Amino acid sequence: MISIISNNDEIYKKSIHFKLRKNNIEKCDWIKNNISQDINLPITKQQNFLAFDEDKLVGGAIGYIEYNWYFLDLMYVDEFYRSQYVGTSLIKKIEEFATNNKLTGVRVETWDFQARGFYEKNGYKVFAQIENCPPGTIDYFLKKEFV
Repeated sequence: MISIISNNDEIYKKSIHFKLRKNNIEKCDWIKNNISQDINLPITKQQNFLAFDEDKLVGGAIGYIEYNWYFLDLMYVDEFYRSQYVGTSLIKKIEEFATNNKLTGVRVETWDFQARGFYEKNGYKVFAQIENCPPGTIDYFLKKEFV
């Protein structure tokens, strides 16, 4: 009989990750040809961008490369600097990085009270949304492809 339990032990997480990665390498030609065959290695590569005013951190973008896409995970600009094109400069630097590295595109997630308009103004298109995530909020997924 199969039993299902809740467990946060890191060893089980690594085991599931190993098995899934092995399966993905076997079944997806792109992964097979572009990702290290050492299935114990992580497949993501962190790439962050920071904005400074003199020596003061005023914004930044935290992201990673996976499956030939740049996943923009977090982006924040101090409110005072939002009208000074800091966000636009960050997104342009990310796009320059993505095109220089021949990535397929950039993917980002934002809530309805955050920056959907900013991303759309910069050429990003909504490709999915989840309502009530968190409750009363819409979670938007946007992308900009370069190929």
